Amino acid sequence: GEDRTIMVHVPQGEPGQRYAVLYVLDGEEHFASAVAITEQLSGVFPPLIVVGIENTDRQRDLTPNKGHIGKLLSAGESARSGGGGNFMSFLEKDLIPYVDGHYPTAPYRVISGHSLGGLAVLQAFFYHTALFNAYIANDPSLWWEDQDWIKTAEKVAVTKNFANKRLFVAAANNIPTGYDIHSILKDKTGLAPVTQAVLPFISFLEENKLKGLDWSSKFYENERHGTVELNAEYDALRYIFRDFQFNVRMFDEHPDWDRYALLQKHYQEVSQRMGYTVLPSENTVNQLGYASMEKHQMKQALALFERNVKEHPNSANAFDSLGDYYSAVG
Repeated sequence: GEDRTIMVHVPQGEPGQRYAVLYVLDGEEHFASAVAITEQLSGVFPPLIVVGIENTDRQRDLTPNKGHIGKLLSAGESARSGGGGNFMSFLEKDLIPYVDGHYPTAPYRVISGHSLGGLAVLQAFFYHTALFNAYIANDPSLWWEDQDWIKTAEKVAVTKNFANKRLFVAAANNIPTGYDIHSILKDKTGLAPVTQAVLPFISFLEENKLKGLDWSSKFYENERHGTVELNAEYDALRYIFRDFQFNVRMFDEHPDWDRYALLQKHYQEVSQRMGYTVLPSENTVNQLGYASMEKHQMKQALALFERNVKEHPNSANAFDSLGDYYSAVG
């Protein structure tokens, strides 16, 4: 029942191409850096539509319930909190259908959030698991409700199936001088509330091996709560899409392997995992085609160049490369 600004970045691709979507909470802070990462590493992971969601009332929307009044939360902040359920409904019923209806989306969605945004990401992970395929929680505010919320969520998690879901949890080094990663957990005064809640959650993930879940975490020794987001976002996306890129270097040691067959097998597996057809880039196929020609594997070269012409029919470069093949074989 209110207006909200979203920012949308769409990669420059070929007509008809569709893209997985990265939803970024606190969009006014983190949208631009997320776009830069996805553009810089396009090819290492798939090109992504990036949707930045600006806040209207962060304390309300990114918290799952009324927080306890105390050292970390004033009475006014507590009174405003707890609108996370409505916010998730907004994502599911308003925003995602709007984005899918107006942009060339593919059925693979990632959500990313930092601090309270990370708390909201984990609310989606535990209680709206089907809404996204992958979840990025950067130094999430799991101190919320004196950790009662996360303890309840952990009990829910052990009963659920997280098949084909991926999760990355980042923990910043918020530990005060004189303490280390072990001694801070023994402190009962709340010297580092975010770290004192995130590290036990990571231990929970290690010990319980949630059904079907593919997850990872990283402790950023040189980053604080306010600086961790950029490096963590980069590492999270690299982890989530770690098996996307086709490894062309394997042919350095195995030059006789069938480049076309291995390329086809790789992208069939990627497509099955992501739930839509993912194609290799024109440049990758071209590179493999010329490498095949250099090794006099002309049947492979032809198959690769013909594939590029079929998948990129408006590319002069694809036809030019096929022409090079025909010239080479006379």
